[in-house]
Amino acid sequence: MPHTTRFLLYCLLLALSAACARRPVALEPLALRSSAYHVAVPDRGPVPTQLPGLRRAAVPAPVAVPSAADITHDAYEQAYQELAKMLDGRYPLSFKRAVFLSENAYFDNRLSYEEFNTNITALSQLARLLKTANDPYLLYERADKELVARNAAIFMMMKDTTRLGKGRQVLPFRYDFEDFNGDSDWRQMFVSKLLVAHKGNCHSLPFLYKIIADENGAPTWLSLAPNHIYLKQHNLKDGWYNTELTSRTFPNDAWLTASGYISKETIVSGIYMDTLSAKQNVVLCLVDLAKGYERRLGPASAESFTLKCTELALQYFPHYINAQLLRAEALRHRFERQQSTVTSQQAFAAMEAAYTHIFETGYREMPAQMYADWLQAVVREKAKYQTQH
Repeated sequence: MPHTTRFLLYCLLLALSAACARRPVALEPLALRSSAYHVAVPDRGPVPTQLPGLRRAAVPAPVAVPSAADITHDAYEQAYQELAKMLDGRYPLSFKRAVFLSENAYFDNRLSYEEFNTNITALSQLARLLKTANDPYLLYERADKELVARNAAIFMMMKDTTRLGKGRQVLPFRYDFEDFNGDSDWRQMFVSKLLVAHKGNCHSLPFLYKIIADENGAPTWLSLAPNHIYLKQHNLKDGWYNTELTSRTFPNDAWLTASGYISKETIVSGIYMDTLSAKQNVVLCLVDLAKGYERRLGPASAESFTLKCTELALQYFPHYINAQLLRAEALRHRFERQQSTVTSQQAFAAMEAAYTHIFETGYREMPAQMYADWLQAVVREKAKYQTQH
């Protein structure tokens, strides 16, 4: 082997070793992980015979002209404090509550948690009814059949029309291709909007599934891809598998990697395709809170709050790429504002370090049009499969 080739291979091994060293040590092997919220438990008492009606109150619009002097900051600060208490153990972890907090602050605390919870309870009970009705037909006979059935029922409820008799029905939750990143209207990202419209995106759909799974004791994990959130699940027959609510399919890791702008470096550095813990789920909501604050008040006014949220987020989820990106952007705004001051050199150093760290993870921005094309490819792949079968 030529000396040049040996040297290049040596450099490659050093680079891979350094990249692997950056990845946090897993708490336990994937195959042995249990749900962050629920252990395997027997059925939770008698199945209800009637389903409470879903409340269809409209999601309120945000205040037309917000300012730093109104209640907006207080609403966000209140949500931040509760999320921080979840993360440091003063309050119990609740993904459902965390999602509500991040959305309620955007409406200046005008959403009703009781109503939000009532709708979640109704859907959870519906999933339990579906599970009971379909238990005799589930073609699965392993020891974890009960847990598999719980997940199957949630998936069925979310992606198929459920007929309740006497003309009543619950429509499926479909993908909304309009403003799917919330660029024009941040409410597009909300579970509260999804509950009303039954149309959501790759943010609200997996969030709602995860909330219902927590309610029903169905082991399910959120997982990240570029601009995207999906679900990871596990059973004794098939091992780990992915659930994609965008297209009602179960793509394997190879397909996601090949089609979703995911490099080996981003997997090694831990920013994509791993299962998220209970605290990491709450961190997602903390970063959503900061993004909502920016939408309400603008990047300049939100700078301090954004940095506070992202710095706390990175304490508990150091590899969360969205927190890293949001923090780097806030530091850039700070540097641009302080260019003519004596602190500009420190601001530049902080900004440069943040962007350098992001680059070292292997992250490369996925263009918006490429993500839109990827979504369409997912839909086409599903249609092609259905035609062939």
